[in-house]
Amino acid sequence: MQVDLRDAYLLIAPRPIVLITTVDKQGRINAAPMSWVTPVESDPPTVAFSTSYESDTYHNICETEEFVINLVPEKIKKQMYLCSKNFPRGVNELEKAKLSWEPSLKVKPPRVVECPANLECKLDWKHEGPEYVVIGGRVVAANAQRDAFKDGRINVSFVRPLLHISDKNFAVAEREIGL
Repeated sequence: MQVDLRDAYLLIAPRPIVLITTVDKQGRINAAPMSWVTPVESDPPTVAFSTSYESDTYHNICETEEFVINLVPEKIKKQMYLCSKNFPRGVNELEKAKLSWEPSLKVKPPRVVECPANLECKLDWKHEGPEYVVIGGRVVAANAQRDAFKDGRINVSFVRPLLHISDKNFAVAEREIGL
């Protein structure tokens, strides 16, 4: 079966969904859900994600060169979705979604308390495409709730990370299997 090339990305789903928190020069918080995110290197730890040139996330990172990747668990899926709404610049999506935040250890954007794992990042590079930009960030601090990280890896039965399939379709990782 041939798949339309515009839908080719759907063949590599589901992908983890994260809330990326940023702040602008005035310190105003922004939170945006993203599923176009991936680790690209372990030493030094580097992650990348894709966003649009119009997004507050992109503009804030250009201003401050910092962001936090917050892993979204199933239990906050409705709040995560609310953060995707197109609020005016400067509106705190975490506040609108009734999510809590706390200071990060090494960057200005906050961590989302309800997210069981967070990666604090500093801008390392940008790849500018015709209609999108890929942001690469150096991880400067990694945080996890105690039960979220077990035996040196994410504890999916505790975290139940939300995985994006397409549009409003999601899956949940809830058990680990081995070979």
